[in-house]
Amino acid sequence: MNMDEPELAEFWRLARETLEGGGRSAFSFRVEDERTALTLGELLRKPIAHPARRQISLARLDEHLRAHGSTLPEVLESVHGRPVGMSTNEEASTADAVLKFALREHGLLQASWAAEWIEYVRRYGKIPQPALPMIANQAAEILAQLKPGRWTTRFALAGNDLDDGRPLTRIVHKALQLMGTDWERAGVLPDAYSNPVLTSQGYLTLNDTLEAQEITVVRSPRLLESGVKGPLMVLPNGLTPQAEHHLAGKTVRCHNDFTPDGIRTTNEILAHTGGSAWRMSAADYREAVGTLIARGVELPTLNTRPEAASWDPDLAETMATTGLMVTEEHVLPSLL
Repeated sequence: MNMDEPELAEFWRLARETLEGGGRSAFSFRVEDERTALTLGELLRKPIAHPARRQISLARLDEHLRAHGSTLPEVLESVHGRPVGMSTNEEASTADAVLKFALREHGLLQASWAAEWIEYVRRYGKIPQPALPMIANQAAEILAQLKPGRWTTRFALAGNDLDDGRPLTRIVHKALQLMGTDWERAGVLPDAYSNPVLTSQGYLTLNDTLEAQEITVVRSPRLLESGVKGPLMVLPNGLTPQAEHHLAGKTVRCHNDFTPDGIRTTNEILAHTGGSAWRMSAADYREAVGTLIARGVELPTLNTRPEAASWDPDLAETMATTGLMVTEEHVLPSLL
């Protein structure tokens, strides 16, 4: 659309005055007639009543203009023939107002970290004033979406704008630091495809769906290769974010090594999923050790006492007394 329509002359004057004046993040504009209402409606992409007074947010206005292929500072420079300019004090005052508005719009202004974050972004964010309304609104929208345990990716949240080194990445990361967390603990992965989860269904990324409602989680891919009854999920490195995503809401049973790492990993998986251990009792351990020794199998020595097993209070003591470790590969025949 043509941004230089006569009906919008006063609208753009007020927008510039607000942006340059400092201290405000919105302005009031009165829509007097039908032609002004139609022109403004085309700009804002929604019906506008008349006569009526509209409250216009600079951040929202910048979003609408970007949908038309421009930014608010670019439009104001084009319409008025001069760039937007502010003094240092005006910039600081306007930045505070813009950042507070963005947080307020997304219910975050009263958060314990908000004031320190505003100060950081204003002083060290290195964001040009004209771009601040859009980036502040993006950051607040992203922060409001984050829920630990509900996994997403940087690209899903903001495309390439959350790549390393970008202004949006910098200020969102600072907010996470002030919250005492980081990207992964906040549920944000670098991408959807790294570290896929191996299952009977194949490798699953964050964008795939685990079809089975009941799943057996194991440590060794040999169990999958050997045809152990499934469906199986193989977690050689313990519970990963991708695995947490796919196990949410599933009925889980878990098998692992009779080793300190195996007991710790099984405890973690069961605590996260509410699942149950499979063939992992003290009796299963004693039977495996007896059978393997009788067959002349040399078992590795247990040098560290395992933590208590949440599913069997006797297992850790039995393993410590026996002093031997048993891996999934050792007991594979009994699992088939």
